[in-house]
Amino acid sequence: MKKNNIFGVVGILMSFLFSLFIGSVSAQNPYPDYDFKAANADGDTLYYRITSSIAPYTVAVTRCHDSVYHKLPWPQSSSQVGQPGFVYPVYDYDSAITVPASVNYNNIEYVVTAVDNEAFYMQANLKSVSLPSSVKTIREGAFLVSSLCHISMPGVEQIESYAFYQTKLSHVEIPASVSVLPQCAFYYSPLTKIIFHEGLREIQEAAFSADLIDSLVFPSTLRKISLGDNNPFSGESFELKDIACRYVEFKSGTEPLELADYTFAYFNHLENVVLSNNIVRLGRHSFEFTNIQSVIIPPQIDTIPEGCFSDCHSLSSVVLPQLLTTIERFAFAGTPMLRQISIPASVNFIGKRAFWTVSDSGLKVLDIYCEMPPTITAFSTNGTFYYTDTIYVRVPCGKTSVYQSAPGWSSYSNFIYEECVGLEDHKTATLTVYPNPVDDVLYVKNDGDLKIVNITLYDLQGRIIYSQNSFNSMTLNVKHIPAGMYMLRVTDMGKHEYWKKIVKR
Repeated sequence: MKKNNIFGVVGILMSFLFSLFIGSVSAQNPYPDYDFKAANADGDTLYYRITSSIAPYTVAVTRCHDSVYHKLPWPQSSSQVGQPGFVYPVYDYDSAITVPASVNYNNIEYVVTAVDNEAFYMQANLKSVSLPSSVKTIREGAFLVSSLCHISMPGVEQIESYAFYQTKLSHVEIPASVSVLPQCAFYYSPLTKIIFHEGLREIQEAAFSADLIDSLVFPSTLRKISLGDNNPFSGESFELKDIACRYVEFKSGTEPLELADYTFAYFNHLENVVLSNNIVRLGRHSFEFTNIQSVIIPPQIDTIPEGCFSDCHSLSSVVLPQLLTTIERFAFAGTPMLRQISIPASVNFIGKRAFWTVSDSGLKVLDIYCEMPPTITAFSTNGTFYYTDTIYVRVPCGKTSVYQSAPGWSSYSNFIYEECVGLEDHKTATLTVYPNPVDDVLYVKNDGDLKIVNITLYDLQGRIIYSQNSFNSMTLNVKHIPAGMYMLRVTDMGKHEYWKKIVKR
């Protein structure tokens, strides 16, 4: 009897101490408190936190609190996860949850307007959630690391960071009412399709993973995109991913759009990019290590920033805008297929190694429309061009000696200079070439007494696409040739050559 009494006393004491322990650590519970619980139409019990106790009465769906584990402290280190005395996942919900638009408590009808922080955190059984149009906010980490495969959120206006981080979602449609897609909102979720609507204005860093998405089309209302997290120089651990996305398009809008640094860097399958005319800024390294083949830079861009198109090994066609003033260092470094480029007259600076390609490939034809030579760096100081290349440079009429003696330019003694750039710069040429860019038929018209003996169209690898002797006016059917940049060469009886850059759309 005495022995049994001792064990009884010890048991009571242990229970008392445990209750004190629970009470002392309850403040460490990471989940918001709940005010009441109620069953939905399907019989699932949901927990609610009152967010407004005066009219209009509102609540947020919050975390299930009925398990003892929710009263235990949050682990402070990974070694404590799953250990006795610390919180660990409790799977409280069935596979499908329908959140009601309103719920009655103490004879008061509350409108459901939000999903709380970590409300469905680590719910391994949860597959589908339907939210009513009354829900306007999905708070931080609401579905974090859950098994959610489907979400319906027709009325949502605000999605907070990490709301759907590492779920099982493969398809998602962002409501038109959402203006900002925040950092890591859908990151590490295996999305294969994401649909954006007009009204979205900002996409923040790592908002979603594009690893499995084939194409991305951004709305005309977008003003800023910081999508990329692939910055190998960030000081954090860098893992080169295999990103499936092949096509990116920005729909043209009326307000300025900015691309942040590293936006699409290391999208290693990205082949086609359509940049809208309202883009006013490209970020550093925006398209570094992509597979894009051609690009038309928007007309408002005045700077090609550092490393913007570096190591784009398939890039063969670039059209620069007429307002461009600066090409920063490494902008087109490591682009062996970029054989020809035209520098607009407005450019005054080209940074070190801007066109640096360490091989016999790379830039071969450089058309410079600048009356005054842009500032460049000589080879001895990490030059703008790779010194072993023989680059055929065409400069404005009468400017050959100016370029040959200009600082930086004079160090490239292996460059070959020609007197004039393009058909439009030759005073005796009376040729008209149109339309340019061209879709189907290119017209070449001789309006004067120029004695033409040959016209030849080349691709940027130097291959002849079309050639014809002796003509005054003619048409070229280019409908079936690939989109990109080509060079048209016209030769007269005096063996003078006149060149024109042709863009095939």
